[in-house]
Amino acid sequence: MKPKNNPLTTYGLVAGVVGQVGCLVLLVILGTLLLGLALDEALGTRPTFIFLMLLASVPVNLAALYLYIRYKSKQLHSAARPKEEDISE
Repeated sequence: MKPKNNPLTTYGLVAGVVGQVGCLVLLVILGTLLLGLALDEALGTRPTFIFLMLLASVPVNLAALYLYIRYKSKQLHSAARPKEEDISE
């Protein structure tokens, strides 16, 4: 018996991953913004650390996106791979 590959299920998984990636980007940006605000408040340099932390969030976001998408694609490929039991039938 062949496994059924429903395109709606695949699109649902992809939409879920895209939503998670969007939330991850938002959390990194908000975290760096709050850290920049806290550093500026503690050191008395108002726009300096906000700007630096937001600038630093760009490579952090790119690295986080790359690692997360690579992790999720490995998960999806292993779930889609047919098991040996299914092949023998």
